[in-house]
Amino acid sequence: MTGFKDLTLREGAQVPGLEIGDDDGERVLEALAAMGVDRAELAFPRARPRERWFRRAEELGVATAALARAVPADVNAALAVDPDEVEVIAPASEIQIRAALESTPEAVLDALLEQVERVVDEGTTAGATMMDAVRADNDFLAAFARAAVDAGAEHVTLADTTGAGQPPDVRETVAAVADAVDNAGIAIHTHNDMGVAAANAVAGVDAGATSVDATVGGVGERAGNAATEEVAVLLAERGGDPDLALGELVPACRAVHEALGLAVPPGKPVLGERAYRHESGMHTAAMLRDPATYEPFDPARYGGRRRLLFGEGTGRGAVRALLAGEGHEPTDEAVAEGLEALRAAAAEKGGPLTEAEARERLG
Repeated sequence: MTGFKDLTLREGAQVPGLEIGDDDGERVLEALAAMGVDRAELAFPRARPRERWFRRAEELGVATAALARAVPADVNAALAVDPDEVEVIAPASEIQIRAALESTPEAVLDALLEQVERVVDEGTTAGATMMDAVRADNDFLAAFARAAVDAGAEHVTLADTTGAGQPPDVRETVAAVADAVDNAGIAIHTHNDMGVAAANAVAGVDAGATSVDATVGGVGERAGNAATEEVAVLLAERGGDPDLALGELVPACRAVHEALGLAVPPGKPVLGERAYRHESGMHTAAMLRDPATYEPFDPARYGGRRRLLFGEGTGRGAVRALLAGEGHEPTDEAVAEGLEALRAAAAEKGGPLTEAEARERLG
């Protein structure tokens, strides 16, 4: 089973122009709980504590995590909101250690270990995130992860912070760490700067990651994060076992977008209104016989709904299939009359007919 940690609220706070009020956040949490999310990283408390979200998540049975850099003030702020877990982060790549912190690998590792130990000493679960892991030296990364686990971290998170990785890179990175941490959990955290965040997350699972950091709809800074719904469907459709209520996936994710005031792009995989719509004459004709002809998965499995549309683009094959489905003999004459009737009805409506409308018209 592959676990998910939801980061929609924490990553959403980093989206320029996206203001998430306390009430909005609670609505997001309610939708996440309906989707079966059992862990959520809610905030970076040093910047904004968001105590209400932590309390509401507890009421909903969602375990909470707070983010902290490997500095005492961040960890103090994280502990103050009483989370179930504090995720301590530090850069692991040479460029981020040098340019972002003007430090050395040894100093960065020492700082992270000190703060992980502090969290554990306070009786709170600790996680350790290695930022920019995909661009880090794998030997250093493995030693970094091993030391974090020895210091008390229950899991390590490998973050492709800049979205620079591709699936082979992610598999190599995760495999290097998996060999070093034995039975400790490994989470994969990916960004979508090159459009492969979901594929990278799945590659991480293939290489040994037991959990995925993800956000609903891919909400996050820059081009966003791995989208929960995309990763879940990718895993499920190849026989995996995502730890989510899959039948609630589409409606719950759409509810999160509504709570955040974000429109779902029509062509968005899994969630968009066009994701399960078909109007092409050849496509609808075949799908009336077998929907799998032009669909990679059954949308109903995830709470979605297929819509076949009929109108100007409808062909004779689709009409023939509809007539046969209604118990009529699909003669050439009946097909021609039916096609004319559907096109006339669509013109009168000002748009294509639904399948139910088309069947009624031909009934």
